[in-house]
Amino acid sequence: MKTLRLVICALVGSIAASANAAENKSSLTEAQRTFLAKYEAVRAALAADDLAKAKNAAGNLAGVAEGKDVAAEIKKLSTADSLKDARDAFKPVSKRAVELAAGQPGYFHAHCPMVPGNQGHWVQTTDKINNPYFGTAMLTCGSIEK
Repeated sequence: MKTLRLVICALVGSIAASANAAENKSSLTEAQRTFLAKYEAVRAALAADDLAKAKNAAGNLAGVAEGKDVAAEIKKLSTADSLKDARDAFKPVSKRAVELAAGQPGYFHAHCPMVPGNQGHWVQTTDKINNPYFGTAMLTCGSIEK
């Protein structure tokens, strides 16, 4: 009887812990949702090789950046002189987006193995690869991470 009680208590505790973890993962703040929406505009512009649009979208993203490091990279992106510079600045911004979007419905963590240093991670809102790091040259290079 004691063993059964211990097993039941352990199961109930495990279920409660899982429910709390799922609840915490499933709720983004309004600021985080705004960040991800504005980030998506930058990502889509880079995938389309549109530097002007990416810089403009990065300017919009700057207003909702969390942390000095991410804000500094967004500033670099918004003033980039080339797609290469914009894409380099996009990498740490994407790292933050991947952290925020982890486990969230409607967001897909994608990865391109061709980006040096295993830094080819990004978030997108569809499961069809749309690579911001190589744009139209390799638009479908990558995969959705599980």
